[in-house]
Amino acid sequence: MTNTTLETGLFPLTTPRLSMRPMVKADWPLFHRLHTDNAVIAQCFDPMPLDEIETRFEQRLTPWSPDAKHWLCLVIVETATKTPIGVTGFLLEQGAAEVGYILLPPYHGRGYGTESLQAVTDFAIHHGDARIINATVTAGNLSSARVLEKVGFQLSRIEPDAFSIGGVFYDDWIYTYTAA
Repeated sequence: MTNTTLETGLFPLTTPRLSMRPMVKADWPLFHRLHTDNAVIAQCFDPMPLDEIETRFEQRLTPWSPDAKHWLCLVIVETATKTPIGVTGFLLEQGAAEVGYILLPPYHGRGYGTESLQAVTDFAIHHGDARIINATVTAGNLSSARVLEKVGFQLSRIEPDAFSIGGVFYDDWIYTYTAA
């Protein structure tokens, strides 16, 4: 690994139906929608003020390298239609990664979450030297839990009352993938 930003030749990551590329300023409408659509955020987080969403967006535009202290944020694009459908990525820290993804509702249930998560997990292992990869799911989000399990993640612990959405506390389900 080097301390420089990854060469653009590594992107886009591709799967049979998707490509994933670093986020750019033109992706603001997608990012905004993913953070304000009630169907998207209901099992993830409370609505945020616009300035907080803007700050998160700006942070994700920062060029990434394996020694970065911020998320690698990739836009998921449906290859056949060239439509941006969500975001995925990871935060790397001392050989461990935290992965995440979020998709627009019309693209739920099509296997895109699994396909993109597998690609990002492989990338974190092969280009970020991650040995352990974690993902956090809000208790009750069975669809996300199934996606993680399909990729090979296993429920490793439950953190009781770890997160509040709409004033209700939920457990966090922590899933872990260990690289061979």
